[in-house]
Amino acid sequence: MSTITPDAPALTALIASIKEKDPNLGIKKVLAEIQSREPTWLVSEKRVKKMMGEAGIAVARPEPMIDLDPSIPVSHIDTDVDVSALTNGQVKARMINPVIGKGLFASQDLPAGKVVFTEFPFVYFPPMKRYSMVLRGEACGLCARTIKHGNLLICGCPSCGRIKYCTKACRQTSWDSSHKFECGALNPALKEFINYCVKENWNAGMGALRCYERILLANEESPEELASVLKHLDAFATVSQEERQKKETSWDLMGDQSSQIWETSLGLLIKGCQYPLTVTGKNGTSVLTKPLPNHLKDRLFKMETYLKFIGRYNINNQDGGLYLLHSSLNHACVPNAVIDHPGAGTNYGVSVRLARDIKRDEQLQITYCDPQWKKDTRQQYLRTEYLFTCKCKRCTGADDSLSEEISRALGLASK
Repeated sequence: MSTITPDAPALTALIASIKEKDPNLGIKKVLAEIQSREPTWLVSEKRVKKMMGEAGIAVARPEPMIDLDPSIPVSHIDTDVDVSALTNGQVKARMINPVIGKGLFASQDLPAGKVVFTEFPFVYFPPMKRYSMVLRGEACGLCARTIKHGNLLICGCPSCGRIKYCTKACRQTSWDSSHKFECGALNPALKEFINYCVKENWNAGMGALRCYERILLANEESPEELASVLKHLDAFATVSQEERQKKETSWDLMGDQSSQIWETSLGLLIKGCQYPLTVTGKNGTSVLTKPLPNHLKDRLFKMETYLKFIGRYNINNQDGGLYLLHSSLNHACVPNAVIDHPGAGTNYGVSVRLARDIKRDEQLQITYCDPQWKKDTRQQYLRTEYLFTCKCKRCTGADDSLSEEISRALGLASK
């Protein structure tokens, strides 16, 4: 029997399939499974170890541990996201440890100023001020870019006519991901939840809704699409919003008020998600016709799950967007990468640009806070919002300044 040496993509795909079925398999057992499935493949244990490391799947996804602080966000690598393809082979994902979670690393030496990837959000909700403009038809219902009346590209929702879009592409993307469910003409039962979030000026509530919408609309499409959406959402760093807020000094005073908001809003969300939703609009389209699988329906609308969606949105969103790849970027108070919004007049979409030269295997890191803040302010903010104590060189060393190169890259100094 002749043997062949499989190429890297084929081997990585098989390894990912094996690990997905049994995350606890070690390198030797993965190799044995490869040999069982593909007896003609010539693969060494050393190569399997290397490929698992590069793909970020060498470490099994950590199960919740009894001694792990429940306020520590838990994340894992989404094997459905082709990092190499999205970054033209410039970046790879790795698991670092159960506490830090995943990270992005350079696959090669990269120069300062290089844009290593650009992506659009998997879930997006604009700042509430912009959303108020959306409701008035003054901003695009997807990207929240200001609507310029007289522009021939402007179009509206064919059902409610209230929500406007700057292009047909924005309208279609919005319809497929959220508006089909939010449209007041198609699902008037959801209006109370939306109005409640607007009244409370609560972006995270609407962000959580957009996550639920991705799940519900995926269920309408196919079991495969539902599984894909759930896998994407589950890979984001996740922590209960209640655990986040318990870390705040104001919890003793504000905890009851927060709990009331969560209970009221969850009740309104459930009211807006009844099955089947057969209310039709001008185009005669039903909203939801397929009930969720029982095991998912039973847990999806429980308070524990709801609070995790709120917490997930709060700790992962970049100016309103949840991004499948960007969400793997970790923090440093002296970042080597910068987030830009490439679209004119909108925060919908991000690009990641290098602030300095990067060496192969060096981790790409952005800043989660204002880099001009002093150490104590940065530390307090990061503990409260992201639930970790920063131990980067700037925080642990004697020099709390930023170099001129990094300052320029961040737009903090004149060139």
